[in-house]
Amino acid sequence: MHSLSQRSDEELARLTQDGELTAFDELSRRYWSRIQRLLMSFLDHAEANDATQESLLRAFHKIHLYNPQKSFAPWLFTIARRVALNEKKRKSRRKEDSIQGHNLPNHEESVENRLLQPLWQLASEVLNESSYQAMRLHYAEEISIREIAIIMSKTETGIKVILFRARRKLQKIAAVRGISL
Repeated sequence: MHSLSQRSDEELARLTQDGELTAFDELSRRYWSRIQRLLMSFLDHAEANDATQESLLRAFHKIHLYNPQKSFAPWLFTIARRVALNEKKRKSRRKEDSIQGHNLPNHEESVENRLLQPLWQLASEVLNESSYQAMRLHYAEEISIREIAIIMSKTETGIKVILFRARRKLQKIAAVRGISL
């Protein structure tokens, strides 16, 4: 028998459906930081931590709805995105006057993070939420266009157009501001 760390996400989800709780522990370990980074593009750090826990808890409770014939990541990221959107709605109802911006993740400072931080800051300032999310998912999380389309409930062509326009807009604004991409 393979150890859980050698199993695919889909195999682990199937094992979880069969009652193997340690399989979901492995999925949680694999996806915690990726979900948290995604959610930090919607929420602040503390809210993203709570929403990450909530996302994994919801996924665990809804694992019986997951189809192991399909990729696990888009299913899980869809849950996380919905948790974040629900939290933003709740927050805006409580504070209609305040506008929440996008926060950059608090990763350990690596050279790559320091180099990309100005780009992500610019993106969060100038792109609409949909474009920013597509960019984060594709370039920071390295999620495929197909999977992003599923997560964002759009067509693959729609995601390609969003990414193209977002890149073009960032290039123009970066050139005006003297930021090299």
